[in-house]
Amino acid sequence: MSPYTEGPDAQGPDAVRAVADAAGLEAAGWSSLLGAEDFFQTPRWLAVQEVNSGTAMDFLLRERAGAPVAGLVTAWADTSVAWLLARPDAMLRRALEQEVPEAAGVLRDVAGGDPDRLLPSLVCGGRHLGRTRTLASPDATADDLSALLDRAEAMAADRGAATVCFPHVDVRDTSLTGLLESRGYRHHPSDHYAWLDIPSGGFEQFVEEMSAHRRRRVRLERRALAEAGVEVNVEPLTQALCPRLGELDANLLRKYGNPASDEGSARMIGRIAEIMGDDVLVSVARQHGSIIGFGMVLRSRARGEEQWYGHRAGFDYEAQGKLPLYYDVLYYQVLDAAAKEGATVLHAGIGSVKAKLARGCQASEQRSYLLPVHRTEGAADAPSDDRETTT
Repeated sequence: MSPYTEGPDAQGPDAVRAVADAAGLEAAGWSSLLGAEDFFQTPRWLAVQEVNSGTAMDFLLRERAGAPVAGLVTAWADTSVAWLLARPDAMLRRALEQEVPEAAGVLRDVAGGDPDRLLPSLVCGGRHLGRTRTLASPDATADDLSALLDRAEAMAADRGAATVCFPHVDVRDTSLTGLLESRGYRHHPSDHYAWLDIPSGGFEQFVEEMSAHRRRRVRLERRALAEAGVEVNVEPLTQALCPRLGELDANLLRKYGNPASDEGSARMIGRIAEIMGDDVLVSVARQHGSIIGFGMVLRSRARGEEQWYGHRAGFDYEAQGKLPLYYDVLYYQVLDAAAKEGATVLHAGIGSVKAKLARGCQASEQRSYLLPVHRTEGAADAPSDDRETTT
């Protein structure tokens, strides 16, 4: 049970309370706050993260007259967590390496010249990669969102956090960006989030709408795969696939500097299969029967609209060689399958934005918002969690 379930705000008709765990979110009315693009804040996916994140999570709910009007997910980030793409110190280091202009000011004014000083941090709005936000009903006001931030910032101070961080706020979320900036949060660009409207005609329509040059290139890529004996199919994620997919997932993570083990990745993928059931699919590339690449997609069916989210991927880099696996696995086959299911949007997430724009995606800048915390004297120990740390 969270120590923040009760308190001064939880006594009146306008309350901020903490739901003890993801299993209690549905009964608390959390789903009434979700929009069509809030898949990564659904109770089912938060149950996945609660198991796989390797840290303590809190679920704050703002109520008025006994009804939920706004919600906020938080996760504790210190050096033990491996999800570097949503960890404030790693994001700031990456921004500095890329010479992002705003990063130097954040380094000076928030981190005191050292990114390590951003930790520990209370990461807010979900640690998913893109579109970090508070949840809000149509009746929510700025005061409701402020009440959630008041509670989160107090939690951070009581637990001895150095910062509060919203890792990937979309610049188009002007209600949240304005609120954070009014409260003294500083920001730097963290990445770009990409998505693609799915043509009803699937891959063939997608290709026909390309330029003639790009269309020829895509056809040559697919011919090269066929000549190499590679077949790509979208299929259910089963437990039997998890060991091999875990190996490929860990390959990709290690390639980009993230700590990972084959066994840890396999267990994590297995938990996703167990919790998500029919709403998780994998696009699997096989060469002469051996799996050499995969992409994972998650299906959201909120507000009467189906949207697909790319989530993980992995490759056997030795077997892949120069074969153009990436786009066939993560785009072309997925687009075809999604169109047949009536899905309207493929969320391609962060990273490789130029390549995604070249394949017809739209993209929007994401920002990491950071607030230094004035720690409470005699702050309590940081929340502990004995779950496995994974990415």
